[in-house]
Amino acid sequence: MIPLPVAEHLHRHAQRYNGPLRALALVDGLQYQQHTGRTLEPRDGIAVSLFAGTKEAALAYAGPWLIDPENSGDHVADLGKLEQVRPGVIWLIVWRDVEEQAARLRPHLNTRLPNGRAALLRFWDPRVIHALNDAYQTADDRELFRTAFEWQYLYEGQRRYITDHEPSN
Repeated sequence: MIPLPVAEHLHRHAQRYNGPLRALALVDGLQYQQHTGRTLEPRDGIAVSLFAGTKEAALAYAGPWLIDPENSGDHVADLGKLEQVRPGVIWLIVWRDVEEQAARLRPHLNTRLPNGRAALLRFWDPRVIHALNDAYQTADDRELFRTAFEWQYLYEGQRRYITDHEPSN
């Protein structure tokens, strides 16, 4: 269920840093539903909506989900296949479990526009994360990327990687 390039990076990083790294999938709920005909559902330790507990909670089915594919069994469709046909999956190599990682990502759901208004930041979309990687240059901007050891996604048919190692705290 985890694509080979993701699994290879996970293994390489785990050996190099001698730590309990894992691969989690950041999944667009609407893309998942359109691809599979099913909606994602919360499952302890397996699937959590990033909108859970936020003002966007009513849109959880369509929003970003964090999934632990190693523990999902048949509860979740093949995310590697989804990533090949829709812009709906970003792979994160992380130190945390799915619940802890979701908590780290939630503060980045909203951003401030230059006019002061709040906007939803669709960082779970590979097209958006690719543009953000190019646009975000300051340490403060890149805080989102430091929530994971590595971000992997397909963009225009090529696997892309973002690695901004997180501070030790």
